[in-house]
Amino acid sequence: MADFLLIAEFHTGIDARQLARMDRVVALAESALAAPFAGYRDFALYPNLADKAAIYASRICRNHPLPDGNKRTAYDVMVDFIERNGHAFEHPQGDLMATAEMIERLAAQTVSEDEFRSWVRERIRAPG
Repeated sequence: MADFLLIAEFHTGIDARQLARMDRVVALAESALAAPFAGYRDFALYPNLADKAAIYASRICRNHPLPDGNKRTAYDVMVDFIERNGHAFEHPQGDLMATAEMIERLAAQTVSEDEFRSWVRERIRAPG
Protein backbone atom coordinates (compact mmCIF):
# COMPACT_ATOMS: atom_id res chain seq x y z
CA MET A 1 0.00 0.00 0.00
CA ALA A 2 2.82 2.43 0.83
CA ASP A 3 4.35 2.05 -2.63
CA PHE A 4 0.96 2.53 -4.26
CA LEU A 5 0.40 5.70 -2.25
CA LEU A 6 3.81 7.12 -3.20
CA ILE A 7 3.21 6.39 -6.89
CA ALA A 8 -0.28 7.90 -6.58
CA GLU A 9 1.16 10.98 -4.89
CA PHE A 10 3.45 11.50 -7.87
CA HIS A 11 0.55 11.31 -10.34
CA THR A 12 -2.12 13.14 -8.36
CA GLY A 13 -0.07 15.77 -6.57
CA ILE A 14 -1.88 14.78 -3.38
CA ASP A 15 0.38 13.93 -0.44
CA ALA A 16 0.55 10.16 0.20
CA ARG A 17 -0.33 10.72 3.88
CA GLN A 18 -3.46 12.58 2.85
CA LEU A 19 -4.40 9.81 0.39
CA ALA A 20 -3.91 7.27 3.19
CA ARG A 21 -6.55 9.10 5.26
CA MET A 22 -9.15 8.85 2.49
CA ASP A 23 -11.28 5.79 3.31
CA ARG A 24 -12.46 5.36 -0.29
CA VAL A 25 -8.92 5.46 -1.68
CA VAL A 26 -7.66 2.95 0.86
CA ALA A 27 -10.56 0.50 0.49
CA LEU A 28 -10.52 0.48 -3.32
CA ALA A 29 -6.73 0.38 -3.50
CA GLU A 30 -6.53 -2.50 -1.00
CA SER A 31 -8.98 -4.48 -3.10
CA ALA A 32 -7.00 -3.81 -6.29
CA LEU A 33 -3.67 -4.62 -4.66
CA ALA A 34 -4.93 -7.92 -3.22
CA ALA A 35 -6.43 -9.17 -6.50
CA PRO A 36 -3.20 -10.52 -8.07
CA PHE A 37 -2.84 -12.91 -5.16
CA ALA A 38 -6.36 -14.35 -5.29
CA GLY A 39 -6.77 -18.08 -5.13
CA TYR A 40 -7.92 -20.97 -3.05
CA ARG A 41 -5.62 -23.17 -1.00
CA ASP A 42 -2.80 -24.20 -3.36
CA PHE A 43 -4.53 -22.82 -6.47
CA ALA A 44 -3.39 -19.37 -7.58
CA LEU A 45 -5.82 -17.62 -9.88
CA TYR A 46 -2.95 -15.57 -11.36
CA PRO A 47 0.04 -17.90 -11.14
CA ASN A 48 2.80 -16.01 -12.92
CA LEU A 49 4.53 -12.65 -12.88
CA ALA A 50 2.87 -11.35 -16.05
CA ASP A 51 -0.62 -12.21 -14.88
CA LYS A 52 -0.09 -10.65 -11.47
CA ALA A 53 1.37 -7.47 -13.02
CA ALA A 54 -1.51 -7.18 -15.49
CA ILE A 55 -4.09 -7.71 -12.76
CA TYR A 56 -2.53 -4.92 -10.69
CA ALA A 57 -3.02 -2.50 -13.60
CA SER A 58 -6.45 -3.81 -14.51
CA ARG A 59 -7.90 -3.65 -11.02
CA ILE A 60 -6.50 -0.21 -10.27
CA CYS A 61 -8.11 1.02 -13.50
CA ARG A 62 -11.35 -0.81 -12.75
CA ASN A 63 -11.61 0.18 -9.08
CA HIS A 64 -10.66 3.80 -9.81
CA PRO A 65 -9.52 4.51 -6.24
CA LEU A 66 -7.95 7.91 -6.91
CA PRO A 67 -9.61 11.22 -7.72
CA ASP A 68 -7.23 11.49 -10.72
CA GLY A 69 -4.24 9.63 -12.16
CA ASN A 70 -5.62 6.09 -11.98
CA LYS A 71 -4.33 4.97 -15.40
CA ARG A 72 -0.86 6.42 -14.87
CA THR A 73 -0.70 4.94 -11.39
CA ALA A 74 -1.91 1.56 -12.69
CA TYR A 75 0.81 1.51 -15.33
CA ASP A 76 3.55 2.51 -12.89
CA VAL A 77 2.45 -0.04 -10.27
CA MET A 78 2.50 -2.75 -12.97
CA VAL A 79 5.98 -1.80 -14.20
CA ASP A 80 7.31 -1.41 -10.66
CA PHE A 81 6.10 -4.92 -9.80
CA ILE A 82 7.72 -6.35 -12.94
CA GLU A 83 11.03 -4.62 -12.23
CA ARG A 84 11.05 -5.57 -8.53
CA ASN A 85 10.81 -9.16 -9.69
CA GLY A 86 13.90 -8.86 -11.85
CA HIS A 87 12.25 -8.46 -15.25
CA ALA A 88 11.61 -5.59 -17.64
CA PHE A 89 8.55 -4.33 -19.48
CA GLU A 90 9.10 -3.68 -23.18
CA HIS A 91 6.79 -1.32 -25.08
CA PRO A 92 5.45 -2.59 -28.43
CA GLN A 93 8.12 -1.68 -31.00
CA GLY A 94 9.56 0.58 -28.30
CA ASP A 95 6.52 2.85 -28.64
CA LEU A 96 5.32 4.35 -25.37
CA MET A 97 2.19 5.68 -27.11
CA ALA A 98 1.10 2.14 -28.03
CA THR A 99 1.33 1.23 -24.35
CA ALA A 100 -0.63 4.35 -23.38
CA GLU A 101 -3.34 3.38 -25.88
CA MET A 102 -3.60 -0.10 -24.38
CA ILE A 103 -3.91 1.31 -20.86
CA GLU A 104 -6.64 3.66 -22.15
CA ARG A 105 -8.44 0.67 -23.69
CA LEU A 106 -8.11 -1.26 -20.44
CA ALA A 107 -9.61 1.61 -18.45
CA ALA A 108 -12.44 2.00 -20.99
CA GLN A 109 -12.99 -1.78 -20.89
CA THR A 110 -12.71 -2.07 -24.67
CA VAL A 111 -10.09 -4.76 -24.12
CA SER A 112 -10.82 -7.72 -21.85
CA GLU A 113 -8.73 -8.48 -18.83
CA ASP A 114 -7.64 -11.76 -20.46
CA GLU A 115 -6.53 -9.91 -23.60
CA PHE A 116 -4.61 -7.43 -21.48
CA ARG A 117 -2.94 -10.24 -19.55
CA SER A 118 -1.79 -11.79 -22.84
CA TRP A 119 -0.57 -8.41 -24.06
CA VAL A 120 1.49 -7.90 -20.89
CA ARG A 121 2.80 -11.48 -21.04
CA GLU A 122 4.25 -10.76 -24.51
CA ARG A 123 6.11 -7.70 -23.23
CA ILE A 124 7.89 -9.00 -20.15
CA ARG A 125 11.58 -9.66 -20.67
CA ALA A 126 13.74 -11.77 -18.40
CA PRO A 127 17.01 -10.31 -17.15
CA GLY A 128 20.18 -10.73 -19.15
